[in-house]
Amino acid sequence: MTDGRGGLVGAVDVGGTSVRAAVVDAAGTIAGFVTRPTQAARGPDAVIAGIADTLRDALARAAVAPQALAAVGVGAPGPLDWQTGVIYEPPNLPGWDAVPLSDRLTEALGVAVYLENDANAAALAEFRYGKVRGVPHMLYVTVSTGVGGGLILGGRLWRGAYGSAGEFGHMTVDFEGPPCDCGNRGCVEALASGPDMARWVRQQIEAGQPSALRGASQLSGRDVVEAARRGDDLAAAALERAGRAVGFGIVNAAHLVNLDLVVVGGGIANAGPLLMAPLRAAVDRHLLRSTAPNLRIEAWSLGQNVGILGAAAAARARLADAAPQAGLADIEPQAG
Repeated sequence: MTDGRGGLVGAVDVGGTSVRAAVVDAAGTIAGFVTRPTQAARGPDAVIAGIADTLRDALARAAVAPQALAAVGVGAPGPLDWQTGVIYEPPNLPGWDAVPLSDRLTEALGVAVYLENDANAAALAEFRYGKVRGVPHMLYVTVSTGVGGGLILGGRLWRGAYGSAGEFGHMTVDFEGPPCDCGNRGCVEALASGPDMARWVRQQIEAGQPSALRGASQLSGRDVVEAARRGDDLAAAALERAGRAVGFGIVNAAHLVNLDLVVVGGGIANAGPLLMAPLRAAVDRHLLRSTAPNLRIEAWSLGQNVGILGAAAAARARLADAAPQAGLADIEPQAG
């Protein structure tokens, strides 16, 4: 592959189930893609060794030498410190208590490694490489096992005072709503995440509601989406409820920061209109047009590549911050 303008970067998407790695050029071309099980139960040392090996395999497949990389970007679940590259007890990586992932991988790979929260990385991916790239004021929302967000303001990732901006999933949209794992009630995540949708469906079935999902020993958000596609009314109601919750969260965010664009991604977003129609209806009904007169809501355009491209975009953004004259992450924002 060509290194293009800005050189090549390594990209790693770390999840509780799988580690995905590739080499990405400045145009967003992905080469050498490799995926392996995370094997999170083996603990940080084994997982970090596996991450390094997965990226080495990707480099070999792409016929790229490690020294040809400008940097490596890693997208990972939080909580984490993007500046120090340390991960603190993510729920899907047991035993990770203040693990200096960036330093460990830099030592193993011999190249600078930059760590980024996975939702922020996805926002950077859609901003840099997506169908509606370059919109200067945008929110990326991921609806999956959890609900998260990344905020782009003025063409740059907005981190806030302590680096934790974008906790979209823990915005309260129903103060008398169901409890959330964060300790609050009625968070967007408590209504819209895959596990919480499945929990609500089970509760409704136990209360006597009919559903083809009755009798399922295990129930996931994916099961709910598939049942809704097959015409199950209860599953469709769960997605409508989730869509309204995400829609109200978008209204609140748009009222606060005057957004141009919202991109909705994640596994539950694959439900398409079953999620997006009630989401858009909530926004259309409740948004004050004086605060966001031309707000667009789009489904993600990068799909499952958003993690890899997000890690690459995060690395390029950090390189640009370190040496802006190099133009490694130049984006021409669209007019607001």
